[in-house]
Amino acid sequence: MSEQNVGEQAPEFLDATVVVRRLVACPVKQVWKVLMSKEGAEALLGPGAALGQKGNTWRADDGRSGVIRSLHPLEEVRFSFRLDDKATPSVVELTLEPQDASTLLTVTHSRLTTDMDVSWLSERWEAALGRIEACVSD
Repeated sequence: MSEQNVGEQAPEFLDATVVVRRLVACPVKQVWKVLMSKEGAEALLGPGAALGQKGNTWRADDGRSGVIRSLHPLEEVRFSFRLDDKATPSVVELTLEPQDASTLLTVTHSRLTTDMDVSWLSERWEAALGRIEACVSD
């Protein structure tokens, strides 16, 4: 049974999922290495954030935060995502798929609540994948 304060309503979820993809012209091992670096984690999550092991929390300088839910090297990282400490957590999964000498990155953001802007989230994850690609290319 979930705990709620009297008068507090349960969050309403959208029947929507944000999915963003980008093909990066580098092998999976190279992309994963960058993603696990400080620079790569900040490209994905925001300045000040770091990826860790399953169960570790992360927090960006802008107040966004979450918990690492799973981490499978060279394959995927899944984490909760909160815009601020009062927000209901949503779920983000970043998968890496080898494509010859390239890597297909896919961000899937689910469990979106009605107060979340789907267009803004799409743009945010598009920009994050662009930053990761720029880090890999350096």
